Amino acid sequence: MSKGIKILYVLPVAVCLLWSSCIRDSIPPCPPLQVTLTVKDKNYFNIDDAVKLGLMERKAENLPFRDYVSTLYYIVHDAEGKVVAEQKNTLVDNDDQTQLITLPESLPYGKYTLTVWGNMKSDEPLGEDATTAEMEAVGAAANDIYLASATFDYRYGNEKHTLAMERTKGDLLIKAEGIPDNIDFSTKDIQDIYNFVDNGFQYSTLTDIHTELDWQDIRSEIKSETLMCPSPSYEGSTLSVMFIDKSAAGSLGRAAYYPTLEPQDINITMGRNEITILKYVYVDEGGSGEGDFEIYLRVNDNWELLHDMELD
Repeated sequence: MSKGIKILYVLPVAVCLLWSSCIRDSIPPCPPLQVTLTVKDKNYFNIDDAVKLGLMERKAENLPFRDYVSTLYYIVHDAEGKVVAEQKNTLVDNDDQTQLITLPESLPYGKYTLTVWGNMKSDEPLGEDATTAEMEAVGAAANDIYLASATFDYRYGNEKHTLAMERTKGDLLIKAEGIPDNIDFSTKDIQDIYNFVDNGFQYSTLTDIHTELDWQDIRSEIKSETLMCPSPSYEGSTLSVMFIDKSAAGSLGRAAYYPTLEPQDINITMGRNEITILKYVYVDEGGSGEGDFEIYLRVNDNWELLHDMELD
């Protein structure tokens, strides 16, 4: 075989090797793994019910990414569980409707698991490998936390992917009606709510939540919202609410008409990306100060009575 023929035979083989295996010390480098982040849960799935009641507003579907998710943290593990890339909690500083994560070009082909957390104030709620977060920890409590995770098979021709971020919590929305004018403070206690969630949306470890609300600036429309993880089961969480007259609370010997109103505890079901809407209506027909509460749950666009003073 002549020298010229040998050259013609070797050249196509070299080209095939370059494009099929994408040797790392070649120029240009192989295309990096890229993941485009979108937002799936732009509104709660039952947002229309809250909008009808005038309790919330629907967000437009075409807003910038940061109007739904304002901060991003991500971590990447290889097939052996080793951390190969990480971005600490960072503000989203652009008006794009999606966000692009580009991983280092130095990563060899293989399988990688990307975990992304959104709307955290800090990295503090994250576990050691950042695939689990404590939702009631500082930096996550009271925040609308988003999560996305997937494993990608990074290889030539399979470098670009899309990943949708989803909400991890639900919203407990309570409206109060008929409350006496001197009541100006309320507390809310929820027992047995999940506290941890991992990157597979598996929830674990129950906790209790306590919140307080001063009504000084919201007298015209008394309502409260609390973000929290799901309940462990149907009606698996217990809600306790107390309405308080701050001027009377703790004042010994003071005759107060309505020092404290304490409705009956009820069992509730919190769900991910779902609004649980309750209405507390104080009824004191005789004006004696010995009234009671009717408690309603919003179900399928209707108010369902949970507690009636006459039923007790």
